[in-house]
Amino acid sequence: MNATIVLVMNLWIFVCALVGSIYGGRQFFRPRKALYLQMITAGIICLMYSGLFKVIYLLTQGGLGSDFHVGVLGVIGSFMCFLSANYGQMDRLVDDGTKTFRATRIKAFFAPFLVLCLYLVFFFLVKDLPARITIGIVSFFMMQCSYYSFKHIIIHDVELGLIRAVRKYNILVTVYVFLTGLEFIAEFGEYEILYIITCAGVGIIVAAIPFVVKGGVERWTL
Repeated sequence: MNATIVLVMNLWIFVCALVGSIYGGRQFFRPRKALYLQMITAGIICLMYSGLFKVIYLLTQGGLGSDFHVGVLGVIGSFMCFLSANYGQMDRLVDDGTKTFRATRIKAFFAPFLVLCLYLVFFFLVKDLPARITIGIVSFFMMQCSYYSFKHIIIHDVELGLIRAVRKYNILVTVYVFLTGLEFIAEFGEYEILYIITCAGVGIIVAAIPFVVKGGVERWTL
């Protein structure tokens, strides 16, 4: 993979995540703002620091390599924060664990199954063992994040309209998960066009998330 392309695209992701972090920090880290919104912003901040590390590392070392590094940890952090927002803050409000939502809980496994399929493509395409292990760890968190974001897209809304208000946000998170999986395949498989497209998409999504989720939660009626 051309080092300049990798540098430019990671710089793009960093700048987009920086925009999202600043906007989310100013809007959501205020008194009486929902922890749900703060966890989402924390996820974007994690990706911002991931992008910053990668840019600095590329400028000083000339390449990222396939080992587990801080940049990878930042990507994992973004998935963990998005997961925590959906599972810890939202899921218990919209799914009471009864038979009513059993079909939805089963259907939601479709998203992590697709993530697993992406990892299997990566596994058989890339022969580098450290890369297989690193991306395998990341994929584990991607699967968990995608399960709840996809579940909150397809689940029947409650009377308060909680899910309807954040459905667009969850669509963005689900797309972000799949784009990240494709980004790994493109980066290590050296598919430059696919890499540019996926990184561009990731940047646009992380910049848009706080604006989209703010527009949604403003319609919450609690």
